[in-house]
Amino acid sequence: MPATRPPTPLRTPRRRPKKSRSRRPRPPRPPPPPPSESPAVDPENCPVATDAEGGVDNAILLPDDPWTLNASSLTLKDASYKGIVEVRTASGATKRVLKYVISGGTDIGDLHQTVQDKRSGATHHVQAAKGSLSTITDGDTVMYTESISGNLLGLIPITFDPEHPPPLDIPLIYFTKVTVKQAGQFGGTLHVPGLRQYITT
Repeated sequence: MPATRPPTPLRTPRRRPKKSRSRRPRPPRPPPPPPSESPAVDPENCPVATDAEGGVDNAILLPDDPWTLNASSLTLKDASYKGIVEVRTASGATKRVLKYVISGGTDIGDLHQTVQDKRSGATHHVQAAKGSLSTITDGDTVMYTESISGNLLGLIPITFDPEHPPPLDIPLIYFTKVTVKQAGQFGGTLHVPGLRQYITT
C-alpha cells in the first residue's frame, strides 16, 4: 500500500490589526456669553414728551417780562384750555402759565395794553379808541397766560392762574373789567380801532 501523507493542518487566517486612526481632540466650545443686564430705568432720565429742550411748550422764546391787558370786556370764542405748561424766556428762565388756544376769534372792549421796561422805568402803552371793540381774527391764537382776573360772565369776580387754574374747559369765555397778564401770544390778526401809542415814566 502506498504511504499516506498526514493531513495538512488547517491554518487559521490571521487578521491584520486595524490601524487605529488617532482623532485630534476638538477644542472645547467657548461658553455662551452671559446675558447682558439692562440697567434699571430711571424715570427722571427719560426724555420728555413735549420738547427736547426740557419739557417747555414754546418753540420761540418769550419776553422775560409779561405784558398786561386791561379791558372793559373780553370774549374768547371757541376757546380750548390746554392746561398748565412751562415756557422758556429769552434769559433761559422757565415759568408756569395757563395755555389757551382760541379758534373762533377774540373781542376786546376798550383795549389798553401796557409793558414795563424795568431798565428805564418807562411804561409803553398801546390803547384803542374809547368805546371801541378790538378784534383778533384769521386762525388760531395761542395764549400763554400768567393770570386772568375779572368778572366771569360779567357777574363772578374770579382769578385764574397756575395756582388757581380754571376747573372747566369752557368754549366761550366772557369777562368784564378784565386784567390779563400775558407771557406771550402767537397767531391771528389784531385790529385796533383808533390805535394810539405812548410812553409814560
